[in-house]
Amino acid sequence: MQKSSRQKTKDSTTVAVPSMAGAVAARSMIPRNINNILSITLGILAITVLVAYSVKASAPYVVGENLVLSEVYLPGFIIKPITLFTYLFFCSYAFGLNSPISRTRFLRMNESLFEALYVLAWFFVMMSGFEVVYQIVLWSAALSVQGLQNPDIIVNWWPANPYAINVVFAAKLVVLIFAMSCFSVDYLRRIRSAREKLESAPADS
Repeated sequence: MQKSSRQKTKDSTTVAVPSMAGAVAARSMIPRNINNILSITLGILAITVLVAYSVKASAPYVVGENLVLSEVYLPGFIIKPITLFTYLFFCSYAFGLNSPISRTRFLRMNESLFEALYVLAWFFVMMSGFEVVYQIVLWSAALSVQGLQNPDIIVNWWPANPYAINVVFAAKLVVLIFAMSCFSVDYLRRIRSAREKLESAPADS
């Protein structure tokens, strides 16, 4: 009888240990830092807006047109879905980089990989910077050719796209990429300063 009770106690302890470990693991997966929470929340909202307003059943189909011509009614103001998406996605990206998890990973990153990312960030600045200028010229030229009407309906068929692309939609995405690239360059420069301080700390001590 005594052996049976001991066996029951051992079994209950064995069951309790995995359950406690699972609870701890679940709690560790829940972000606690405000930057992590904001990044995840804003990212989900951005994707939701993009998916909800991307589908347009009526023909002819123009890429991004529904995201430009539709309107989202928020308390106090009205905003285009593509504009709301770019704002939410940029903030999600920025808060995500500023989170402790991302900062720790960049601080521990291999030097060669870190420098490669820095060069890549500058490459995206150059590439998207040209596209910003290109979209301005394209928008102006299309307005003069297609008539000085609603600028939100200007489309681009070049170079022989199967579907026309809304110019406002394309311009918003290009500006988003340019802003994210500029933020990445500034972020990596700040991380580089922090890495240099960490490397010099043992020598100073």
